[in-house]
Amino acid sequence: MINPILEKDLKTKMRGWRTPVLLSIYLLFLGGVLFLFFLANNQIFVYYTDTAFNPRVAVSAYNVIAMFQFVLLMLIVPAITATAISGERERQTLDLMLCSDISTWSIIIGKLIVSIAHIMLLVVASLPVMGTVFLFGGITFGEIILMFLFYVITALMVASLGIFLSTLFRKNVTAIIATYICLGILALGPVIAFFIWGVFFQRSYNVEITYSLLTAFLFPSPGYGFASFFAGTQSNLFGTIFNEIQHLAEKETNFLRYLKPWMINGLFNIIFSGILISLSAWKLQPVKKRKRKA
Repeated sequence: MINPILEKDLKTKMRGWRTPVLLSIYLLFLGGVLFLFFLANNQIFVYYTDTAFNPRVAVSAYNVIAMFQFVLLMLIVPAITATAISGERERQTLDLMLCSDISTWSIIIGKLIVSIAHIMLLVVASLPVMGTVFLFGGITFGEIILMFLFYVITALMVASLGIFLSTLFRKNVTAIIATYICLGILALGPVIAFFIWGVFFQRSYNVEITYSLLTAFLFPSPGYGFASFFAGTQSNLFGTIFNEIQHLAEKETNFLRYLKPWMINGLFNIIFSGILISLSAWKLQPVKKRKRKA
C-alpha cells in the first residue's frame, strides 16, 4: 500500500494549477538561458554566417545548466523540507497524525518523498533541454544519468536535514534559517577548514597535498562531489579544479584512486541521511520508551 502521507500530499499538491505553471515557467526559463548562452557565443546563426560551430560552447552550456540545477536544488529543497513537520505543528494537525495508526517512520518517509518530489520533477523535466546539448557532442548519455543520480542523492541528504530540523523547531522560520545555516556549514565548512590547514600547517611542515588528504577534508561538501560532473578542460575555474583533483587521484596508490569525488560524497550523503531520518522518527515519537529500573 502507498504511504498515506505521501498519497494525501501528492493528491493535494499535484491536482492544483501551481505545479504545471511552475514547471512550464521553469522549462521556459531554462530554455531561455540556453538560447541566450548560444546567442552570446554567436552559435545560433552559424548556418547563415561564416562562423564555425564551436563544440566547446555546447560543453560550457552543459556546465551552466548543471550548475544552475545544482544551485536550485540547494536553495529550494531546504525551504520545502524545513516546513514539513513544523508546518503541521503550526496548523495543529501534527497531533492528529500522531494519534492515528500511522507510524512516525511513515510520516517522516512520506514527508521526505513529497518534499523532494517537486524538485526532482523539475530536474527530470529538464532532461530534454540538456539533451539538446548532448546532441552537439562532448557529453555522453551516461554522464547525464550519473549527474541525475547525484542530484537525487544530494536532494535526499538536504531533505533529511531539513526534516530533522523541522522536528526540532516549532516555527517554520526558525527551521528554515537553521537548515540554511547547517547546509552552509556542511558545504563551506570543509573548504574553510582545508584552507586554514593549508595556511597554518601545510606551509609550516611542508606536507604534500594528496587525494586522500583532500578527500579527508572535503568529503562532506556537496560541491566537492559536484565537481566530478564539470566537463571540458581548463576553460573554467571548476574544470581546472576538477582536473587537479583527477591528477591527484591518478597519483594515489590506495583504493581511493578508483573512487571519484561524487561517489565518496554520495556515500556520505546516504549514511548521513539514514542517521537523520532515524533521529527524526525517534524525535517525533509522542511517547518514548524508557528502560525499567531493576
